[in-house]
Amino acid sequence: MLQVFTMFCNVLRVRASYGGMEEKTEAYYLEQIRSGNKDAFRWIVDQYKDMIYTLSLRMLGQEADAEEATQDVFVKAYRALDGFQGEARLATWLYRITYNHCISVIRRKVRVIDLVDEVPDGEVDEGDLSGLELLTRDERTRFVRQALEALPETDAVIVTLFYFDESSIEEIVDVTGLSSGNVRIRLHRSRKKLYQVLKEQLKTEIKSLV
Repeated sequence: MLQVFTMFCNVLRVRASYGGMEEKTEAYYLEQIRSGNKDAFRWIVDQYKDMIYTLSLRMLGQEADAEEATQDVFVKAYRALDGFQGEARLATWLYRITYNHCISVIRRKVRVIDLVDEVPDGEVDEGDLSGLELLTRDERTRFVRQALEALPETDAVIVTLFYFDESSIEEIVDVTGLSSGNVRIRLHRSRKKLYQVLKEQLKTEIKSLV
């Protein structure tokens, strides 16, 4: 199941690779910003706006709310940049700001972040998802996105960070403030939940094709 789901996630992967030149570029722009070059912050916005918007949308559910949150996050990041000491990735630092900001927005709206519903343990048949091969790339992408929408906010963020951004468990702990064990449990339950949703979606799609 994990191999199948990882394959689906590759369709939506949004993380840029971090090579030596890119690290130097990031350090260069950070230095430029701290030296008073405000225009250099545009580079950070361009690098991370898509992922921050994605995380915000996962948690808030509405495009307008996610767009507003993305703007607010970058304002907060700019004001707090002097406090970034480089102990973690810049991406992790930005995602933590995003997560905390969205939590605040959710609490203002009196919403509750639920745990993933328990999905019974048991063996799963990856052949149940073989029908995805009949779908186009865009259709597979739509299926995965719809499946993610079935997850509660925090769990969708954890899945997005782990699979799409390839963040480590430790980095997700840093972003969310959850324990390592809690993150692992949520990932495990979310994979099962996503598998069940994808399987049901596929059954409906195949029936419509027959």
